Amino acid sequence: MPSSSTLIAALALVFVAGCTQQPERVDSAPPAPTGKQAIPARPVYDPPAKFDTEAGVLMPWESTSGLLTFARGTWLGDGRIPVALHKDKAYIATLDRLLAFNTTTGSLTATITPTAEALRVLDKGNRNNAAPPVITPGANPLVLTPFFVRQPGAGTQAPRELIELTATDASSDKVAWRLPLALPSWTKEGRAHFVSVVGATETVAVVTVSTGDSPLFSAATTYGIDLATRRVLWTKDLFKATAMTENIVAGELETGSTYEAAAGYDLLTGAERWRGDDRYSLDVKTAGPHLLLVQARHKNDYLLKVRQFLDAETGTVKREVPEDFAGSRCDHDGKTTIVCSWDLGNLYKVRAFNDRTASPMWQLPDQTANRIAPRVTAVWNGRVYGKTDDGPLALDAQTGADLPTQPGVAPFLVNGYTGLALSPAPEDDLTAYPATG
Repeated sequence: MPSSSTLIAALALVFVAGCTQQPERVDSAPPAPTGKQAIPARPVYDPPAKFDTEAGVLMPWESTSGLLTFARGTWLGDGRIPVALHKDKAYIATLDRLLAFNTTTGSLTATITPTAEALRVLDKGNRNNAAPPVITPGANPLVLTPFFVRQPGAGTQAPRELIELTATDASSDKVAWRLPLALPSWTKEGRAHFVSVVGATETVAVVTVSTGDSPLFSAATTYGIDLATRRVLWTKDLFKATAMTENIVAGELETGSTYEAAAGYDLLTGAERWRGDDRYSLDVKTAGPHLLLVQARHKNDYLLKVRQFLDAETGTVKREVPEDFAGSRCDHDGKTTIVCSWDLGNLYKVRAFNDRTASPMWQLPDQTANRIAPRVTAVWNGRVYGKTDDGPLALDAQTGADLPTQPGVAPFLVNGYTGLALSPAPEDDLTAYPATG
């Protein structure tokens, strides 16, 4: 027979259990998380038709530092943002760190820095000259970010400067590996140089270090990197890579003291696959997964301009492009269309082309239909985002037709979760707006 004290304790337990509300079990639900409160999964829209303008999350200052004009609302240079989106996270590159930012919670989840001393540091207010990070495709994506670093000496080993290519696991935001890349000899001459990851497949990445657009001294070196073995497959001096396909890396090859040629190399071996004519003032840009946009001046007549779409695999000319194409920016819609846009002193033009044949598809303005051209801010998965004086809008990338739903903002970068756009004046801060439809 139990003692009286044991019986009293048992009755007390029954009383507490009976008075405490027990949660109802739902067998289909996942187990409740421990520690931090669970965050509901965000819906995905492909592509987003609109964004919640009342639920914006302010992006870190590094994402726009020194990149907006004094008038605000206008990007300097080509409008490139040093940011890459992956699901509901934004990865922001600077010269000395990579930030992982959760656009749902507005929290900074990780800061990745190089192991050695960064040669350059971004301070608030200075211009962020870092290239956007590149996220590899596939089931286990990596965020690739290069840093210029100074490795200290040890014993008889002298200090040296190099590129530290950092691969961050996009699922955990932890560094997966780092690869040192020797700097080319021309960088030791004190020339300003810039580094970027041009692109990546699941197995190969391409990194280029160059003097940028310096008119006084031009130099470049490109590396092909095996992502599985983490080694350099090939190195190409005098070549500035600017575009990638599944098989070819293309860009600008120095062929003389003043000449350059568009050229394509095998992605795996670095072997030359094609080379174009010598040109002055060559500019090679990507125009989707199959085409390049090449702009230059003729070798024998500097006043004669060259503007062409080239097949990236073969270097053959697919189409001569219109004379007023100078300064245009071309974006692939993720399906079958290239959308090219440019600003002619607050007069905007937009033209769309087939991404394989370069055949014209539609253009704006269209006077016969009484339609003006918007300022295009982003193109993604069949949709063109932009704005006019009447506000943000969206177009069908294949037809150019106005879409009925107003997006609410004009994003500069977009995926199925988020659109990065400037908040309304006078703040004009880069803000992450959640997709809602």
